Amino acid sequence: MLDEILSTLKSQAVPDLMNKIGLNDQQANNSVHAAADSVKQVIGGGDGFGLDDMLNLFSSAQNNSNADGILSNISQVFNGKLTSDVGLSAQQAGGVKDLLLPMIMNLISGKVGGNANNLQGLLSAFTGQGGGLADMAGGLLKGLFK
Repeated sequence: MLDEILSTLKSQAVPDLMNKIGLNDQQANNSVHAAADSVKQVIGGGDGFGLDDMLNLFSSAQNNSNADGILSNISQVFNGKLTSDVGLSAQQAGGVKDLLLPMIMNLISGKVGGNANNLQGLLSAFTGQGGGLADMAGGLLKGLFK
């Protein structure tokens, strides 16, 4: 699922990044990877948010406040990667973030669609854990009980 999302994002976003923002091919491709890495870093960490918030984030429903918090985290991590790892200026990073973040969230939401089993597949891809939804829930909730 993750490879399919990344492939689709590349095919849709790289031309736009080059034409609309003026990135070169390497910057555009690295920006797409930074978007995927940012989602993976925040979602894979599972720090302090629950499965219901993740299901809300990756559905067609309006985000609740916790889902908005996850999205804000992803946005901050992504912006940092764009300026430090990809080497974009703050202005370029803002344009890339505004273009790519909605695209990747829509692609992931289309795959998950608010379905817990689909979310399990995504989380397994992000964390490398294949232990099932119960194991993932335990991992996501561990931060709540410290």
